[in-house]
Amino acid sequence: MTSDEQQQAPPSWDQLRKEARQLESEIEVKLSTLAKIGQSTGLDNTGQEVETDELLKKLQNVITEMGDFLDRPSIIPTSTSMIHLLGRHKDILYDYTKEFRRVKANIKAARDKANLMSQVQDEIRTFNTASNRDNADYYLTERNRIEGSHRLTDMILEQAYATRDDIFRQGRVMRNVNQRVGNIVSHIPGINNIISRINTRRKRDTLIMAGVISTCSILIILYWLHT
Repeated sequence: MTSDEQQQAPPSWDQLRKEARQLESEIEVKLSTLAKIGQSTGLDNTGQEVETDELLKKLQNVITEMGDFLDRPSIIPTSTSMIHLLGRHKDILYDYTKEFRRVKANIKAARDKANLMSQVQDEIRTFNTASNRDNADYYLTERNRIEGSHRLTDMILEQAYATRDDIFRQGRVMRNVNQRVGNIVSHIPGINNIISRINTRRKRDTLIMAGVISTCSILIILYWLHT
């Protein structure tokens, strides 16, 4: 047998079996790592996913070669244990493929959740920033209103105090005038008698006018009653 024929010779059953077990061991480690990292952080594990997918494809190729080995004539007779072992590797490949899909789905869900939480946190920060800015504007506006009210109150109080001072001054002036008039009257002889007579005459005239008006009213009423 030449060197080219040896290189092209298909692998033996033992070689395929060992390679299948080696790949299964590596795939199991990869799946365990992906499951832990994906569930805990949800980070981007694209590299790990690609490597695991390549290992699954290699295992699929090895299992295909094992099936081909059993189908072609060989000096080693096909035994029940070999068929059972091939079926076992197929079951393991199926389970690993199913687990890999589940892990990828969990990683995607964790990544989506992390992205959603990040977006929510960004929106909360944006809302808080806008809210704080609005609150600052509101408080500034309210402070300006309060200061304006204080200024208006001060103006009203100043006007009230000025009006009060004017009233007090006018009161003092009137008291001084009354006092001076009283002093003048007290120094003029007979002025009090004259004022008293004037007041008496006014009262008498008022009584006379009241009597005349009453008499006229009675006469008018009697006239209306007899007509």
